[in-house]
Amino acid sequence: MIKQNNSTSHQAADNLSHESFFDLSYDSCLIVLSFLIIAINILVLVLFVRRRPLRTKTNLLLVSLSVSDLMMGLLGIPMNTACNALVGYQSFSGLCISAAAVYRFIAVSTIYHILIITAERYVSVIFPFNYMMMITKRRILTLISAVWIFSLFMALIQLAWQEFDDFTSLNPTKLRWGLIYNIIGVVLCLLVPLALMLFFYARMFCVIRHQAQQIRKINHLHESCGGGSTRGKHLVAEKRAITIFALMLGIFTCCWSTWYLMLFQEYLSQDVFYALPLDWLLVFDFLRFSTSFINPMLYTFLKQDFRTELYMMIPCYSKRSYARQDQITLNSMV
Repeated sequence: MIKQNNSTSHQAADNLSHESFFDLSYDSCLIVLSFLIIAINILVLVLFVRRRPLRTKTNLLLVSLSVSDLMMGLLGIPMNTACNALVGYQSFSGLCISAAAVYRFIAVSTIYHILIITAERYVSVIFPFNYMMMITKRRILTLISAVWIFSLFMALIQLAWQEFDDFTSLNPTKLRWGLIYNIIGVVLCLLVPLALMLFFYARMFCVIRHQAQQIRKINHLHESCGGGSTRGKHLVAEKRAITIFALMLGIFTCCWSTWYLMLFQEYLSQDVFYALPLDWLLVFDFLRFSTSFINPMLYTFLKQDFRTELYMMIPCYSKRSYARQDQITLNSMV
């Protein structure tokens, strides 16, 4: 009887100490975003599986990124919402630690996927004649596996000093190891990949611009665009793809840099972000989740091959396309 009363009083104290961060309007928007993320990334996976022309080495990297984005909709947002609702209950502190690990895993996975996608395009533009020898499917799969393993390691290593029974505890050991961990994380998972990609993009745009100028000169001398039209179209397509990937990088950097900065708040005792209005913090938070929806939108509706194959899966569009091809074939035979 005494044990039952102690258990009841402990539960009552736990409930009284509960402070929920759940906001109905905001978290409802996150739930809707979660469904959108799941839908668009499943569409990307279906396109890749069903449409053979999409099974290229570049698109293999994009599909791996899509799996990472899909995890945000399936795990990241639901676990974050549950943590916000139950963070005050000590018995659910492990959920918040797991949500933080999943959040970190997706962040690291996304930036390194974009890095290897950029590196693959860099080799294609700078070393076009050695591309087939340098970029093989086996190497692509090895890089993808390395990204997943490294992301998992960076996400799970923090559990070595986390206290599962008290997520909000700020003991000296946790503060010291947490600060070292986050400094290494910012360097390895943001600054180094960002510096490499900025170098890659600068080189690629310079090379494409130079080649385009050379093609225009050749066409002008021959008073015809026939000699360089094929290469010119290839350069336009290459520039378009690189622009899409650069846009993905820019969006990721803008949305996630504030999160990396906010990680240092509890370690450095600086209330820079806490001084901002709550609405701004919610906007930053929502934008970070939104990158998992924006990424597949960019390469599904802006990248030519994905957009074409998406239209081909629509029955009415597919019939019109086949009819147009048949008409062109008949006209050529006349």
